[in-house]
Amino acid sequence: MAEQVQMEAKARVRIGSSESRRLRKEGWVPGILYGPELEAPLPLQISVRELHRVLPRGQRGIIQLLVEEAGETKNYPVMIKEIERDIFRDDITHLDFYQISLTRKVTTSVPINLIGTAPGTIGDGVLQHQLWEIEIECLPGQLPDYLEGDISQLEIGDVLTVSELVVPEGVEILTPLEDVVASVVLPAMEEEEEEVEEIDEELEDEEAALEEDEEGEAGEEEKDWE
Repeated sequence: MAEQVQMEAKARVRIGSSESRRLRKEGWVPGILYGPELEAPLPLQISVRELHRVLPRGQRGIIQLLVEEAGETKNYPVMIKEIERDIFRDDITHLDFYQISLTRKVTTSVPINLIGTAPGTIGDGVLQHQLWEIEIECLPGQLPDYLEGDISQLEIGDVLTVSELVVPEGVEILTPLEDVVASVVLPAMEEEEEEVEEIDEELEDEEAALEEDEEGEAGEEEKDWE
């Protein structure tokens, strides 16, 4: 099951774009907490250092969000619904947290880890990992870190579908079961090299024809000047 981690935050009194810019300059990231059990969305601020500590472990799982507000600390079980980043520096600029109920199912995506070695890759075959995440629904306490796909039986031409993943009890798959997770195929290197050679030959022919045209035009211009 997914690891639950704690994250410390503070409630914000002032909001707005100018206030958010001030917070970022001082080493904080603005955020918002919302959910069906909250009377109104709660503006937050989280230190950049705290985010770097928590996100590698808690970005997909349940976070126990400890919010300091009016001298008191309240604990909210949450999941991160959205992370906004600066398009140039990739810094986190805002987070959306969603308060969850431990007795209500949640919908989220988890990664797919492939295990084993496909026999088809021992010879000429190439493994293609086509689906990296899968959408699931389950209770928060049953949320897995990832799902496993066994590729140890895949020969050339074989595929591993969503229906063949190892699914823990209590977890429902929402992604179509026929979607392909991984496959073993023959390499297309020789075909690609032949195509590249054909393209190079065509370009050389076009360049030669263009040079002939330019030489002909230059000759006509010299005659005109004469």
